[in-house]
Amino acid sequence: MSLRLKLFLTYSLVVIVTLFIAALGSAVLVRQYADRLAMERLDDAARPISVQVAALIRGNVTLAELVENMQAQADASGMHILWSDADGNLLRQLVPQGEPALQFPEGSLPHGVPQGTTGAIVDDAGADYFYSAYPLARAPAGIARAQTLILAVPRPEAAAALAGVFRPFAWAGVIALAASIVLAYWLSRSVYKPLGEVSAAADKIARGEYSYRINSKDTGDVGKLAQSFDRMAAEVEASQLKLRHFVADVSHELKSPLTAVQGFSQALLDGTAADRETRDKAARIINDEAKRLRRQVDELLDLSRLQSGQFKMELIRLDLYDVMRHSTDLFGPPAADKSVRIELDAEPGLWVKGDADRLEQVFNNLLDNAVKNSPPFTGIKIAARAEGRNVIASVLDQGPGIHPDALPRVFDRFYQVSGVRTGVGLGLAITREIVLTHGGGIEARSAPGSGAEFVVSLPSM
Repeated sequence: MSLRLKLFLTYSLVVIVTLFIAALGSAVLVRQYADRLAMERLDDAARPISVQVAALIRGNVTLAELVENMQAQADASGMHILWSDADGNLLRQLVPQGEPALQFPEGSLPHGVPQGTTGAIVDDAGADYFYSAYPLARAPAGIARAQTLILAVPRPEAAAALAGVFRPFAWAGVIALAASIVLAYWLSRSVYKPLGEVSAAADKIARGEYSYRINSKDTGDVGKLAQSFDRMAAEVEASQLKLRHFVADVSHELKSPLTAVQGFSQALLDGTAADRETRDKAARIINDEAKRLRRQVDELLDLSRLQSGQFKMELIRLDLYDVMRHSTDLFGPPAADKSVRIELDAEPGLWVKGDADRLEQVFNNLLDNAVKNSPPFTGIKIAARAEGRNVIASVLDQGPGIHPDALPRVFDRFYQVSGVRTGVGLGLAITREIVLTHGGGIEARSAPGSGAEFVVSLPSM
């Protein structure tokens, strides 16, 4: 038997015997301590949830949204989330995943209590629960009589409480100290130091140093934690960069029409536009730029609603051929004005489930982009076919094409392809979100000088 094993066995025996003797004489004290500690932890965890509930109610969320948010909290924290009426009766509850619903005697739940009141309750099965209660300033939607929010956790078992008996007894730690010095030293190097690095890195990220990385070479669990933290930091940095670019893009796109409106309105005010013709021209430009500004704002709002899932769509069974034919008829005249022909290559019977107006918006955006970028005396082909469980539609032009480096970004907000091809602003970004909302996909294919093709895939019916 090795010395290390002997030391481990001796340490274990001393600790077990010491804690066992101490626990026999201190069971009541330990239970009180465990209860108090559990109550404090409950209060610390419940307070942020109560604040979140109040914020959601003030935000007039629906019952489904409130339940979705609170169910996630219940699953993550292991807390039962209850609502009671003015008489202490249970109105609704959310339970952690895998746990049964609770039942309580009528009028037994806390009600009419001050903010953050804590205590214990017993359910119909005789199980003890600790709770933290918060009066509601306003009842949530769908639970009209709710007056109190209650967050409850099971009371710690007596056996679990006794497991922590060593904490009130410093002498038990002194007895174990000699045998644990080496172990503590090793742990401090192999565990605590890497965790300290993760903690320090989190502080740096919180202060805005998004480029900071731990770069841990440890292959153990703590090393994996550090690697996960680095991946999270990279995603946060990328999100912040996208946010800054988005703000800059919006500012740039809105600046031009605002500058025109300001300039020509100033001309009207200071009398620079003296004759009627000049005033009419200034008024037309102001009107045109205001429409342009309104269109950009509407597109931004549509894109935001689509990405957040708040855009309402009426999904019905429809023939995609009819949608494509209508778009083709709509863009026929402006294409003819540029001496560009549009050819529709599709047959009826391309059934999909979708919103007709939104799908027409998809093909309108693609055709508008194709017409703008097609030279005179060229053609645009809009085609569709059934392929397996999908309907594949495409719009192909004979314009200048798109450089391969630009293809991955053509669907980004405000992205403009450099060179001779006209930028598309928000149109393609909205197009992609509409297609994704329909459960489909979209991609751009091109090579410089050979035209551009946009391919849409939608689930067929």
